[in-house]
Amino acid sequence: MIFPIHARQNAPTPADILPIAAPLLIGSLFNWGFYGVLSMQVYMYHLAFPNDRWTAKALVYGIYLLDTAQTILVTLDVVDMYAKNFGDVSGLDGMHNEWLAVPVFSSIGECCTVQLYYAYRIRYLAETYNRLLMAVISALALLQSIAGIATGIQAAIIGTFMGLEARAHSVTIIWLGGSAACDVVIAVTMAYLLTHKDTHYPETRAIITRVVHLIVKTGVLTALSAILVLVLYVALPSRAYYACIGAILAKLYSNSLLVLFNTRMHIRGGRNGPSHVHTGPPVRASIRSASHAAAAVSLGAPGGATTMSSFGGVHVHEQVWVHTDGMEMKERSSSPVEKAVVFGLAS
Repeated sequence: MIFPIHARQNAPTPADILPIAAPLLIGSLFNWGFYGVLSMQVYMYHLAFPNDRWTAKALVYGIYLLDTAQTILVTLDVVDMYAKNFGDVSGLDGMHNEWLAVPVFSSIGECCTVQLYYAYRIRYLAETYNRLLMAVISALALLQSIAGIATGIQAAIIGTFMGLEARAHSVTIIWLGGSAACDVVIAVTMAYLLTHKDTHYPETRAIITRVVHLIVKTGVLTALSAILVLVLYVALPSRAYYACIGAILAKLYSNSLLVLFNTRMHIRGGRNGPSHVHTGPPVRASIRSASHAAAAVSLGAPGGATTMSSFGGVHVHEQVWVHTDGMEMKERSSSPVEKAVVFGLAS
């Protein structure tokens, strides 16, 4: 049975609803996509690094809970606009829960938290002017956070996207512009500090290069996203195109942080590392055969080990190479940059 749908006439119908309806729907779909990527990254972090400090775990799991709450709010808005109140065109311009999910959660829940974490890390990398750099980045992070909260409060009071564009123009520009400026400062500072640190060990240099690439790429991505939201907001005031990118802004910051955390993980047999990398404390691995023959090898220190075992008449020659960053750093060097890069990612 087909039920007739009658559009509600409690407000005038816009001439073109596509620029209003499409960005909100597409933004919610992208939000769910990035939430899936974030869930996988958190799961990989949970499996690979159970011995991280409680502060790092609290940061990761806290951000994930906030992103979960934001995804739920965005989904409730989509259900309300496209299912519960289907046919009510005026409801598409309503703010619903967007005032909380996008400006508030994005600015204070993810953007500010991640940016302050980078500022905290820069304090250890910078041998000089470390407090000044940390203060500048923290000030920019707090500025965009306060502006984002103010934007959310005004959006809740105004209640519509069109009204927000007309009455909350300045504070929204400060929020998005401050976020982009902070991301650029973080990317440039981290790249400069890491590339100008001298190290004589190829392993540490490889780690530094990989971290620099990640920081620059993720910093540019988040900065360009904030700038794109700002440009769409200013250049197309009568359209809701900016809402599409704004819905995933928090997810970009969260995924960027998890990418940095998980860069310490190596895949066995992967392209960018040894055949096996042990990331936890020293352990012992044993190889046992069905014919009661057993061979054990200690994996407590970096280096190679070779074992011979017999499995029902078949001789197995196994060579295990274990690379432990912690052992190498303690034995080779204790320079601030190596400690910050290897140990500081989750401290």
